[in-house]
Amino acid sequence: MWSRIKTFVKKFRYDESELPFLEHLDAFRSALVRMGASLLIGMLICLPFADDLIRVLRAPAEPYIEKPNSVLLAEEGVRVSFSESSFKKSVSDSGEVQIEADVIVPEGQLETGLIRLQFSEPAAALKMWLLVSFFGGLLISLPFMIFFLALFILPGIRDLEQRLIRRISLFSGFLFLLGVYMGYKITLPLALDLMLKIGGQLGGESIWFYSKYITFSLQLLFAFGLAFQLPVVILILGKMGLVGSTQLRDKRRHVIVGLLILSMLLTPPDLLTQLLLAAPLILLYEFCIWFLYLTGNRKGRVKEIEESEDE
Repeated sequence: MWSRIKTFVKKFRYDESELPFLEHLDAFRSALVRMGASLLIGMLICLPFADDLIRVLRAPAEPYIEKPNSVLLAEEGVRVSFSESSFKKSVSDSGEVQIEADVIVPEGQLETGLIRLQFSEPAAALKMWLLVSFFGGLLISLPFMIFFLALFILPGIRDLEQRLIRRISLFSGFLFLLGVYMGYKITLPLALDLMLKIGGQLGGESIWFYSKYITFSLQLLFAFGLAFQLPVVILILGKMGLVGSTQLRDKRRHVIVGLLILSMLLTPPDLLTQLLLAAPLILLYEFCIWFLYLTGNRKGRVKEIEESEDE
């Protein structure tokens, strides 16, 4: 068994031999097929749990969602009384007893919520299921897709560079999950609260399409995950000697404007969400400046070449 593991590990090691173009193309095709199959399997795994995933995405908005009166009356802590004058009892032909009465609920005990979720079309629920299953499957299958991609790419990369790629991959995965977590726990609830407050001040009723809210949540979470890859890009450029801490410090104002524009493009069109994405990105940019400074990469190779030409 150990020999099989060693044989399997050798597939990732650097191979100096050059493959013919057609064999290289066939290996690339095989990698794409395996990645596509991984995504499909991930979607099929997530499909039975689509309701649970939707409940997770709905949780930040749950305190604001309007509930049916039957659900509200069944909740613990809601005490009701009946008006005797309106109490009516009737027996149907089939023998069923029907009771009608006016329900009196004390003020402050019946909170109806601020958001009314609706479906925009008959197939909206099915589309929402498929959308959530796709993103859930993408998240589950991502490690396997990276594995098959690495099986295709790593044999052409030297061992020293492979070790660097592994470290960067772990750091990148951690930042992606951190971005998704911050978006879910901090940004999404704050954005919903702000939008509802503004809507309440304008006197409007919040009637949202269910699928639009789910799309909004997924877009925000994945935007945070992708945006948090900025330090990975900067550190790779720093290791390649293309940028240094001095260059990053000199371009700080331009980068901040660029990060604000990037936040505007990645997030839904509301100012608070954009600022909540831009703020951690700016902090991560400052982290990259200090990291390159402390690791000795204070001037990039391009900067050094320009200075030598000036002399």
